Amino acid sequence: MSLANLTSDQLTQLIELINRKEKVLAELARIDAELQSLESGSPLPKKRGRKPGRPSGSVPAVQPPKTRKRGKRLKKSLLKALEAAGAAGITVKELSSKLNVKPGNIFSWFYTTGKKVKGIKKVGEAKYSYSP
Repeated sequence: MSLANLTSDQLTQLIELINRKEKVLAELARIDAELQSLESGSPLPKKRGRKPGRPSGSVPAVQPPKTRKRGKRLKKSLLKALEAAGAAGITVKELSSKLNVKPGNIFSWFYTTGKKVKGIKKVGEAKYSYSP
């Protein structure tokens, strides 16, 4: 068999056989290691099932209601900062550093909740103002 005279089908078959051979050799090496550990007297590693923890079905069916709405503090602090900035407005980057909130969260707030708040205007690229 000359490598120069192989067809593409023969080459594909050859690659598949080599891959199968490598898998079998890896399995053989694992089996040899297990036999070696048995001969040396060390026990086989135990197979683990489920991780220990709370049994399934033990979570209460009814969760207690949350005491406050999510994002309420963010809304108050954003509106306060926007009002302090005046008509010139403030950028999202400045708001982010001032309020210690990720810029992505602030952008998301403007495009969702901010649309519902009257008085918020976009005055530039990533710059907003608020007049109540």
